Amino acid sequence: MELPHLGQFTPLFTSQGVESNSESALQDFLAQHPTLRFIRLQWQDYSGILRSRMVVPKQLLQMTVAQKPIHAPPIAFHCVADNTLISGLDPTGNHFLVPDWSSLQILSASPHNAMVMCGVLASTPADPIPNHDLCPRRALASIIRRAKEDFDLDFLVGFEVEFELMEPTSELGDDGDGYTLAPACNGLGRYAVDGLRHRHFDLIEAAIHQLLDSGVDIQAFQTEGRRGQYELSLAPRTPLEAVDELILVHDTLKTIMARHGLIATMSPKPVAGRRQASGQHTHISISRPEVQDQFLAGILHRLPALCATCMPYDLSYERVQPYLGGDHVAWGSDNREVPIRKIRPGHWEIRCVDSTANMYLMLATTLGAGLLGVSNQMALSWPDTAIPQTICRDNHVNGTNGMNGTNGTNGTHHVSKAVALPRNLDSSLDLLEKEAGELGKMMNSTILGHFLRIKRFEMESLGQKSQADVRRLLTELF
Repeated sequence: MELPHLGQFTPLFTSQGVESNSESALQDFLAQHPTLRFIRLQWQDYSGILRSRMVVPKQLLQMTVAQKPIHAPPIAFHCVADNTLISGLDPTGNHFLVPDWSSLQILSASPHNAMVMCGVLASTPADPIPNHDLCPRRALASIIRRAKEDFDLDFLVGFEVEFELMEPTSELGDDGDGYTLAPACNGLGRYAVDGLRHRHFDLIEAAIHQLLDSGVDIQAFQTEGRRGQYELSLAPRTPLEAVDELILVHDTLKTIMARHGLIATMSPKPVAGRRQASGQHTHISISRPEVQDQFLAGILHRLPALCATCMPYDLSYERVQPYLGGDHVAWGSDNREVPIRKIRPGHWEIRCVDSTANMYLMLATTLGAGLLGVSNQMALSWPDTAIPQTICRDNHVNGTNGMNGTNGTNGTHHVSKAVALPRNLDSSLDLLEKEAGELGKMMNSTILGHFLRIKRFEMESLGQKSQADVRRLLTELF
């Protein structure tokens, strides 16, 4: 089977100009870092897990000059969170890794190693034409191009990273079980300086210094939650750059803490029964505020379905409640009790998102939904919940389930016929399946069909484990 030519496929996985993705980018980088030992070719799978193949610089340069990609077994997007391979997997063929050289950089926690984020092509002997439809990075790059070409829209994205430190309470048993995780920090949160005096804070501070030295633009950092939680805010970047940087931040925090026997976790609910949760609030802004109502309407119209890519595990839905991630379809100006908070014209914070999401796919579907709103000139029929009034009387939203009563600590934002967000992954996957056709056309991809298959298989696989084991697994992974 003939290897695909890098030059032909690189533009599919980047928002940069093709000229910036030539072998010269790698040659210049290697000249600047002569002691480099390995380069990790990385991708994020449908379960949100970061995977990579490590290659020595000399070999990678030779492959790049020849415009040949590095291959991996055909499992790049066929493995779920517990590393089970999906049933019916075709063992033939390869997945080819296509680097986006604009993401190449030194790993701040491992200075003799570098990373580059990759798109993934699939090819088999029976179907040798490289298929890029499985790749979340390509789906997001396609949305970015579509927005610019068809709607003259550009995007900026910024993330808030909430995390805690956890530690094992006992040694790992021979069977791989036999231990639990407990919070390693208990400093007071919600901006309290007490949390900055904790015995592990010097490790957090060192990690942040390394991120800053590597060029990560951290705008602010503070204690969060009630106890033992921290948050850092990343500066806005173009969508692909923002996700690439987010992955570096997660990896750096986890790597540094692991060296000291700790787990830095961004998992939505690492401790059962505790109100405190961790989200990954996502800031999205558009370059044309005059279409903001249509863009927002497109997202709200499909928000219950988008939950499948924003919160892709059952554990995620423990955050579907007021203030944490919101529990019904609504938006509000500086209202933190609904899923979408408006910051300023053309700038929103999406709150019903957590770190278990594949952020390339989450942004591709969310931005795609917004573009559908602009394309269809959809009216914004959801009022601003920051102003006391009925929250939602929309007839467009798919669903008839409703709630009555009040929402919010002040009891002023009355709910009438509000559409509730799904309370489990199975429900959100069913809703996404109904929207997959339109979203797929906007992304020019059939990725959502495979995503639905993977997540349903994963639900079945994880369903065979205890809830405690699943919580621990996700705490370790995310």
